[in-house]
Amino acid sequence: MKINDLTESEKVTMKCVWDLGEGARLANIMKVVNDKYNKNWKPQTVSTFLGKLVRKGFIEQYRNGRYFYYHILVSKHDYRCYMLHEDLEFWNDGAIDEFVNELMDEKTFSGEQRKEIIEKIKNIV
Repeated sequence: MKINDLTESEKVTMKCVWDLGEGARLANIMKVVNDKYNKNWKPQTVSTFLGKLVRKGFIEQYRNGRYFYYHILVSKHDYRCYMLHEDLEFWNDGAIDEFVNELMDEKTFSGEQRKEIIEKIKNIV
């Protein structure tokens, strides 16, 4: 599946859709955007970003009664994996050792977080 890049505003909007889950409505998305991300977006602004997300294939819009709802087509997990892969390829030229060094750098995560990452990896492998 081809995943498209998102602008920062599209990411914020999509994150709100993911947080709300299936069947999110414009009013709910707008409330989360403004409350959680300290935006002052009007319905038209959020609606514009939702339309872009529809065109990019992240969500689809459907109507039930008088309201429009959004169905998620790209999961947060799939998008996050795509972003990590893109970062690895762009910033590290595909070099896993550099990526891991940055992941384990004290500037990236605290000592406790790094220990937790190592434990999680041990449990996967």
